[in-house]
Amino acid sequence: MRVDFIAKHGSVPQYFRAHAEPRLEGLSQYVRKIQEVRISLLEQRGRFTVEITVNTPRNIFRSEKRVGDLLEAFDEALDAIEKQMRRHKSRIRDHAKTSVRRLEPAAAETEPAGHAADQERPVIVRTKRHRTKPMTAEEAAQQLEMVGHDFFLFIDSATNEPAVVYRRTAGGYGLIELEVG
Repeated sequence: MRVDFIAKHGSVPQYFRAHAEPRLEGLSQYVRKIQEVRISLLEQRGRFTVEITVNTPRNIFRSEKRVGDLLEAFDEALDAIEKQMRRHKSRIRDHAKTSVRRLEPAAAETEPAGHAADQERPVIVRTKRHRTKPMTAEEAAQQLEMVGHDFFLFIDSATNEPAVVYRRTAGGYGLIELEVG
């Protein structure tokens, strides 16, 4: 497992590396083949932002936390990553080979509120179909604004492939281009 520390402004303090490296080794209990862990640090106005990205052959786990203390921000981001990995591991272990299309929307309503099964695996409670025409990413961003959602799925007219435009929390828009493989 390769660990990269990146400081947006300045350098990564040695005490931070000493705190982070042993804790990152514990991630292998959730996923065996971790290829890379990237930790980005940023300080703005006395608050530290720690972003942790864990790359595995099939998945990417990501968390970002902003707190007044650098080590606290790291610990919170790492807790979020561990939670994602635990959830992923339990989904794989309990994976039912049922097609998403065969899940019944009423299944969510038949379980009592707060039931453990609701928290272990997602239940599709609604399915929508939309017609779309190929469009540019800029047109998709305009559609995103018109519908008032946080993301918009569309067919990219340049590649004729599905893509997603989304609103970034830092401002502006992001584009996700899908690659099969």
